Formats: sequence, structure tokens, C-alpha cells
Amino acid sequence: MKITLLTLLLAASVGAFAQDWKKDRPVSGLSGLSVNSGIDVYLTQGNSEKLTLEVKGIEESEVKSEVKNGVLMLYIDRKGSWGMNWGRNRYAKAYLTFKQLTNIQANGGSDIFSQGKLVFNDLNLQANGGADVKIDLKADELNLQANGGADAEVTGSARRLNADGNGGADLKAGRLTAEVVNARSTGGSDVSVYATKEISLEASGGSDLYYGGPAKVNGQRKSGGADITRRD
Repeated sequence: MKITLLTLLLAASVGAFAQDWKKDRPVSGLSGLSVNSGIDVYLTQGNSEKLTLEVKGIEESEVKSEVKNGVLMLYIDRKGSWGMNWGRNRYAKAYLTFKQLTNIQANGGSDIFSQGKLVFNDLNLQANGGADVKIDLKADELNLQANGGADAEVTGSARRLNADGNGGADLKAGRLTAEVVNARSTGGSDVSVYATKEISLEASGGSDLYYGGPAKVNGQRKSGGADITRRD
């Protein structure tokens, strides 16, 4: 009985260590990123492309990294019921070095962080379903969207910003200096923006929209108990 118990304990221990791993995976030709399943991504811009996964409590075969039509898709495919029980004993982190991206999407409780300022031409940046995005960037045109309780915080600068928050999202772009801004807040969301030349504002459905900067207000519409507030 003692031998059997010891064997079981050793097997469990080996299984636990087998789920803690760090590995590089090949990536190339990237133009976009889509992350899901609570994976946290740390972005660095460079002259090459590299993906490093650091995982605790999840088997290597269950953490998927696939490139389809230039989009790197990161997600967890785990059989059985396991939920989103993240913490010190279970996590998945991805460290991605890229050259240039045009689309970045965070879904399903995942987080995306920038390491250093990232420079883009035109970028579509989206946070959905409780995801968090925190990025410092410089872009020509930035399409920024936060949906379904997601949080998006963007700093830096852009020539043009299209900001859209809906479904209880929190979109913070008040520390992003943009020349021209189109901002919309719906469905109980909070949106903040800053413009230097021109700005258009729309809020509805109990949402809040805050704006600042010396820009000329081309138009503003509010309905359904929403508020539009100047904040300098």
C-alpha cells in the first residue's frame, strides 16, 4: 500500500511539472494577432519575428499557436471542464516580437501589453469579452474598439482616431494625442479621447463620453440618458 501511494504521488508530481514549460514556436509573415482563452500577450517591435510561450499548469499540446492568412491565433484547447481558473498555479503568457501588424484583437479575458512604444501605419485594435489592452503606440490611423466589458487603454499619438466603446466597455484614450477624432460611446460604456484639430462625438444608452484638447467640435449627439463632458 505504501509503495502504491508513493507511486501515485510521484506520478502526480511528474504530471504537474510536465505542465510547466517555456518554449519558442516558429512564426513568420505576421500581419495580425488574435488571442483568446485568457492568454496574456506581451508585444515587442523589432526587425524579426519571434514567439515564446511561458506556461504553468497547462499541457503543451493544449496551447495552440496557429498562423492563418498572416494572423497569429493564440488560444487554449483543453478537453473537459476546467473553466478560467487562472492564478499563480495556472497561467499562459506569450511574448511576441513582430515587425508590423495591422490588426490586433484580444478576446475572452485575455490581456495584451506593449513593451516599449509600438509604431504602426494603420491599426485596427479591438478588445472583447472582458479582455484588457494596454498599449503605448504611434499610428497614422487607429481604429480602436472595446466591447462587452472589455478595457482598452491606449497612450501615444495618432493622426486619426476612430474610437468606439459599447456594451459596458471602458475605453481610455485621453492620453493619446490625436489630430482628428471620431468617438462613440453606447450601451453603458465609458469613453475618453483627446483631439487637437477636429472631433465628432456621439453617446447613447446611458453611456459617458469625455473629451479634451483644443480641437474644433464638428458635431455631437447624445440620447438615452448618455452624457458628453469636456474634460481638460
